[in-house]
Amino acid sequence: MTEAIPAYALYGDGDPASVPSGVHAETIRARSSALGWRIGAHRHGALYQGIWIASGHAQASVEGVEADLPAGSFAFLPPLVVHAYAFAPETVGIVVSVPSSVLAMGLAAAPGARGALARPILLPAAGICRPDALAEAQFLFETILADHAGFALGRDATLNARALLIALWFAREAQEVAGAGEDQAPRRDLAVVGRFLSEVEAHFLEPRPIAVYARSVGVSVPHLGRLCRAATGRPPLGLVHDRRLIEAKRLLVYTGAPVGEIARRLGFDSPAYFSRFFRDRTGRSPLAFRQAANEAPTKAPNGAPRQDGSESRNEVGGG
Repeated sequence: MTEAIPAYALYGDGDPASVPSGVHAETIRARSSALGWRIGAHRHGALYQGIWIASGHAQASVEGVEADLPAGSFAFLPPLVVHAYAFAPETVGIVVSVPSSVLAMGLAAAPGARGALARPILLPAAGICRPDALAEAQFLFETILADHAGFALGRDATLNARALLIALWFAREAQEVAGAGEDQAPRRDLAVVGRFLSEVEAHFLEPRPIAVYARSVGVSVPHLGRLCRAATGRPPLGLVHDRRLIEAKRLLVYTGAPVGEIARRLGFDSPAYFSRFFRDRTGRSPLAFRQAANEAPTKAPNGAPRQDGSESRNEVGGG
């Protein structure tokens, strides 16, 4: 049943407001080895994920369909898709996690690719069609992992560009593999939620009523509510608030802006209203959250190294 499937921002983290603000890459071992090489069934609200099995083996379950992924296989999962992995011990590979906001601009210029990436793509090594595709994908996964581990000039821009290239690689391969016609109703529902999340990403700083969001994706407010709850476990307004909270955390940690200025940027009528909003969702005032973050320099709210070059322990990956 849908209600039994956890809707994580990051695997194992039930906080929907912890979606990373940037591209994240890690090895399969980094997360899966501590979990017995098994990643339970879950879904992500606003996160695309690509995975490469370099050596070893994985058994994937995607929307209840089992798939065998031997060495050399790839998988790409859009937001909201239920998935799980059982890796053979010591499997080697890379997981790349990309917030939908990062891909939105690039995919806007490639409408055909957006459609191809709206559904899961599973590519066993034997199913890769283009002659140079395997080497191309391996290079992209290896370099994005290396870029993520460093902090070179233009790191974020490079990660975003490589993430788009990986997504386009999957889209091209998907075009080469004819998809069987299935019942499209569940996918249409997920597509509506996906469009809503894209609208939220574009307009969360505006005082936009849910009715306007619903019109923009072509459904009624009650229907949008049912779809969002079924797919993410959250109501539409809750998803908007989650996105505003992510931005609030980023501004508190990465800028020195006063709380009043942050409240204004986020569209709150007053600093007091913003402080209540923040405390209700985090249990701390904005200033207490900022102080705690400053006292723990190895922790960054988006899973990326901080500006001083130290590393964060907030990981994404493993499905």
